[in-house]
Amino acid sequence: MSGKNQPSMSLCVLFILGWVFSAYASEGLSSVSLQPAFLSSCGIRELQEAEPNLTGMDVTLAAVCRSMVYVNGLPQDDYRLNMAHQSLRGGRVFFEDGSDGLYGLSSHETAVGGILIGLDFQGNHPLTGPFVYKGVCPDATVEVFEFWRFVSLTVFGGKPFSADVLTLSLGDFYEDWWTRGIERLAWKTGVLVAASAGNGLRVSDRLLYPAGGANVLAVGVVPSQVEPDGTPSLRFFSMPHRQVSSFGPTADGRSKPDLVAPGRALVPSAYDASSYEIAGDYSSLATPLVSGTAVLLLQKVYQTPVLAERIRPETRNCVLRALLMTSARKLPWWHKGRPGREDDVWVPLDWLQGAGLLDAKEAYALLTEGARPEEGGLKGWDNPILDADHPEAVYSVSVPAGQDIFLTATAVWNRAFEDRFPFRPLPEEDGDLRLELWRIDPNQAEKSLVDVSDSPVDTVEHLYVCLPEEAALYELVVRFSQPQAAQRSAGRPVGLAWSVGPDRSRDNPWWYDLNEDGRIDQTDKVIYRIFENERPDILSEPSLSEALGLRPDRIELLDRQWTDWRSYLTLWTVEDDPLTPSNL
Repeated sequence: MSGKNQPSMSLCVLFILGWVFSAYASEGLSSVSLQPAFLSSCGIRELQEAEPNLTGMDVTLAAVCRSMVYVNGLPQDDYRLNMAHQSLRGGRVFFEDGSDGLYGLSSHETAVGGILIGLDFQGNHPLTGPFVYKGVCPDATVEVFEFWRFVSLTVFGGKPFSADVLTLSLGDFYEDWWTRGIERLAWKTGVLVAASAGNGLRVSDRLLYPAGGANVLAVGVVPSQVEPDGTPSLRFFSMPHRQVSSFGPTADGRSKPDLVAPGRALVPSAYDASSYEIAGDYSSLATPLVSGTAVLLLQKVYQTPVLAERIRPETRNCVLRALLMTSARKLPWWHKGRPGREDDVWVPLDWLQGAGLLDAKEAYALLTEGARPEEGGLKGWDNPILDADHPEAVYSVSVPAGQDIFLTATAVWNRAFEDRFPFRPLPEEDGDLRLELWRIDPNQAEKSLVDVSDSPVDTVEHLYVCLPEEAALYELVVRFSQPQAAQRSAGRPVGLAWSVGPDRSRDNPWWYDLNEDGRIDQTDKVIYRIFENERPDILSEPSLSEALGLRPDRIELLDRQWTDWRSYLTLWTVEDDPLTPSNL
């Protein structure tokens, strides 16, 4: 692979890796003094710096935690956070059983608690030196439930539940009465439920429930980048992949996960009052990033009358899911469903990325700037109720001229469930919805349909559309998928959000990881040259595709969408280095 004017592969790789580090330079400066550093990669640190009073105050988060030890199938109540740790000692934490935490501690839940509400001004670790340890929402109130007590007393027994957000860094492979009961809890109370999607093929994790449920926000994990010395980074993250993050679709064909977030961090020790440990890459640690961000958004809602007046209690979770998913940052190779485009109307999300990477700062901007959708702005959200008298909701969006302008929109609603065990779904109370984008042309009598999302099985519809360069007026419409459904519906509350802006994925260096192995190396450049020279047919040879680390579905994806995606790979050209057998 040589050419007279072609830079060496090692220089190219060094350039790209340098690009990775320079792109996150601001994170690197703060991560030495502020931990967990992975909060910077998804906009949380930036939001905390811009809004220092946003700490989770006056918001209650319920954390459901599994015991670490079971005897004869019975939990031994060793599920508690280490409240003696200096990062948690001042936290507003209450155990549902009223105990003092002497039955046993959980390193898993202590890690989750530290990410959420940890605060320690005298932290230290050999890899970082001194730091300030700060979680997502250190002033939030946390109610801690042991898993079996929660599903027995609250889900099955109907014990009153009033938390604003529910987070579960746990799950099971199958839908069950308790997973449906949690979905019913979300539907009835409006609580946002965030749950771990699972840790991928590396640990044989299929997509977990309740994350796989229709009314639950499922969180996948973005693994850490591998440093040059071979160790996983605490500051930089790569791309979600199947070995690490469980993926959809579910058994009944629904798109999951809903979002992805980083999953490696320094966390407080469960067995020492001052030390910290490295944990990850796990969806258990990605989930509190999402649920903690929801806490920050709700604090702003509760403290701002114009926002509090706009959110209906029964659709609070739908609005939050729509805000978080619409503001998420698309990562390289994001696409709906299968490799081609033939299922894009019926599949709303990417089966590995969901709607993309959590972006807390963008979610906050969408919440605050989009509070008045009737003004036709570039950001907006609402929670209409569709019924026979109002079978659709229509919103105007005036888009200025520009290149690489994308519209992202998400509609979310809850599925209905029986009030009693085993909490079976109530399809007769559900109404399937669709989300449409129309372009208004002043020179034409009729408007034209630009894109539509109309899944027959999901309770999420999602659009991600590159708009033409010229300025235009658009209409975003959410309506019943079948007109007759409006006649039998008693009212379908919906959470809706949209945002118009530039392509935020264009400068992501992980476009160059063509085989999804978490590295950018010479193999990726060989793959690039094969597709750039329109020779994917040679990959039908198993020995070659295996040597390049390409799965059949990855080959099909690159082949079918290469024309659209090749423009993201601006560093690699082939004019002076044509593909020949000797190059391979």
